[in-house]
Amino acid sequence: MIGGEDFFKDKSDDFSGGGSSSFGSIKTDRVPMIEKVFNEVLGRKPTSREIAYYKYGVLNEEGIREKLLKSKEHQEIIEKALRLPGIEEELKNVRVSEKKLTQIVQDLNQEMAQSEKLLREKNFLIQELRETVKNPYDFPTQVEKYEEGFELNSRAERIPVIKHKSFKEKLVELIETFF
Repeated sequence: MIGGEDFFKDKSDDFSGGGSSSFGSIKTDRVPMIEKVFNEVLGRKPTSREIAYYKYGVLNEEGIREKLLKSKEHQEIIEKALRLPGIEEELKNVRVSEKKLTQIVQDLNQEMAQSEKLLREKNFLIQELRETVKNPYDFPTQVEKYEEGFELNSRAERIPVIKHKSFKEKLVELIETFF
């Protein structure tokens, strides 16, 4: 015999068995269709909020598609797509500008290298001129004096040490000059 509970159960309702209604299972099946329509129209997946809105809404697949086609987001996609040919030309101009700027940078680097070379040469000439001003009569420097045999420790630095020749050396030199 049937138990007391089972006898009073309403068998026409899907909720009586503890399950969900057939209406709920239909709504769950709409998620793949909603994702497909979003991908076709907007090129992206719907957010969870959008899925919930269309899942429990009354619009069918064509109604969702029409609503998305009229949306502001779809209009922006269309506007961006119309600008694409202009973007290609703009990209070409940017690449030309990039090449020009690269060449300008290379030219500036070469100019800087040349300027550095000229600067070193100028500094060398200035150093030579300073030495000339310090020694206007072109006296030998301390190193040159040492190398040439000047007496460095004497008071008269600029006077070379003169070696006195003997009478015999002078006579030999005079004879060699005539003969």
